[in-house]
Amino acid sequence: MKNTPRRDRISHMIGLIIRLLLGVIFVASAAAKLWSIDRFELYIFSYGFVSLNLSFLVARICIGVELALGVLLLTGWLRRLTLTLVALILLAFSIFLGFAALVGRTDSCQCFGQLADMPPAVSLLKNALLLVLTLLCTRLSASAEGRRWHRWAAAVIAAAALAVPFAVSVPDNWMFGATGEIYDEKALAEVLDEKLDSLEPRNSNKIIAFVTPGCPYCHMTRQKLDYIAARHHLPTESIIYIEPGDIGSRLFLETTRGASPLVLLIEEGTVSATFHYRNINERKITRALRR
Repeated sequence: MKNTPRRDRISHMIGLIIRLLLGVIFVASAAAKLWSIDRFELYIFSYGFVSLNLSFLVARICIGVELALGVLLLTGWLRRLTLTLVALILLAFSIFLGFAALVGRTDSCQCFGQLADMPPAVSLLKNALLLVLTLLCTRLSASAEGRRWHRWAAAVIAAAALAVPFAVSVPDNWMFGATGEIYDEKALAEVLDEKLDSLEPRNSNKIIAFVTPGCPYCHMTRQKLDYIAARHHLPTESIIYIEPGDIGSRLFLETTRGASPLVLLIEEGTVSATFHYRNINERKITRALRR
């Protein structure tokens, strides 16, 4: 009986260390995702469950929830409720990762953004460990009671955390509208007449994307357009990628005026819309390429 207070103190200390560790991991994970938000958006969109515009919102909501739970873990407010939510989030993510592994996905799950390349199988192990720690921390913190004002503080933290990703990185569809991109019409005509002469029918609707090797946004533009094509079962030949080596650096620079990626939507032989990486319009592209 004399050792009971000591055991209680040790249990409390272990629970505190685990809770703080979980809090740091959740905050770090949210920050890493936010730092590479473009790739996290594309990862969500790549599964085809949501539209491109909705993937912008889902990505930020996931980050906001993760950030809110991390901060609440660090503060220790509403511990039991927070730990329960953490366990549920880890379980939900684990089910999703299990699905990803089942369908053969081996690319990084973006759990820590670009800081760590974690395929679904590795991330599942990480989640299993975090879930064990969460359950252990819940048991050690079972007697903790939050004060009434903690509820209001937790609500403020949750609201602020959900707002942070939107404030730091405004969704592309909120910030960028249908602004036209500048290109050289004469140079483009030369590309169409001399370099794409083998494309038939010449007046069919198509996307022509001017991209450069080594450009991260050009690479992500390819991914975004490929995901759109896969999601809507568009013909692969309707999206054409052109690099400087395909038409020569001079003609490439003249056509794009030095700005890439440049995405052109061509309908019935004429350019009907132009896009850069951030204002690619999934609905407009899909509607045109299905005709």
